Amino acid sequence: MKQFTEATLAVLLLCLPLFGQSAQTLTIPHVVDGGGWQTTIVLTNSATVSASATLIFNSDTTGGGTQPWTPPFVETGSTAGLVLISGSSLFLHTTGTAAALTEGWAELDADAGIVAYVVFTYRLPGQQNDEGTAPAAAATNRILVPYDDSSGYVTGIAIVNPTAMAQDITVGFQTTAGAVAFGTLPTVPPQGHMAFVLSQQFPVIAGHAGLAEFYSATGNLSMIALRFNPTLSFTAAPVYFQTGPPLITAPPVPPPGPGY
Repeated sequence: MKQFTEATLAVLLLCLPLFGQSAQTLTIPHVVDGGGWQTTIVLTNSATVSASATLIFNSDTTGGGTQPWTPPFVETGSTAGLVLISGSSLFLHTTGTAAALTEGWAELDADAGIVAYVVFTYRLPGQQNDEGTAPAAAATNRILVPYDDSSGYVTGIAIVNPTAMAQDITVGFQTTAGAVAFGTLPTVPPQGHMAFVLSQQFPVIAGHAGLAEFYSATGNLSMIALRFNPTLSFTAAPVYFQTGPPLITAPPVPPPGPGY
């Protein structure tokens, strides 16, 4: 199977000069490899003609900063200039064999018709594997994230600033009971990436469920969410990419009463 995959990639790469510059830029907000984790990236060409795609990776350093990264893949040594024929999919698996965990994110530059998603697999010896998925998506300035931090559940977040400028990101919360709270993330550097447990970053929501809204007034961002149950098994949680001003705002201040 590996020989077939490598041969197929070699043939497809011969077609690369037929294609022009990429028509879209999508973000995969979280990529992990090592420490029991493996990432699978699935590319699909939904167009009626062949299309090309390039994946560019960045790994975490400190303070939300990143650096260029070349994660190891089972199927190929390069993720530049991948070409998919019409109606085909390509599966790329990181090796997942390193003892240490590396975290980061990926930019997908692709022709129209290319769609993608990512699968996160966590393996512990003698235990059942856990998996979660998330789609690749175009970055936007506002993202809605339903969260559940009640009864031992927690929500994990990975957020990316894919732009060339640092961004200040505000976060609004509205619980299922209607309570509203606000917070801000530390400034996210250009091409920056942060991963955290939502209720640890914002303790005000601990023990509650509701909606979180991430908003940037100066640029676009991208995000995934994972829902962990009390046994630490996890699944993907949906995030909703939006545009425009925030929906969650502070309630209006009532006018002063008589005799103020």
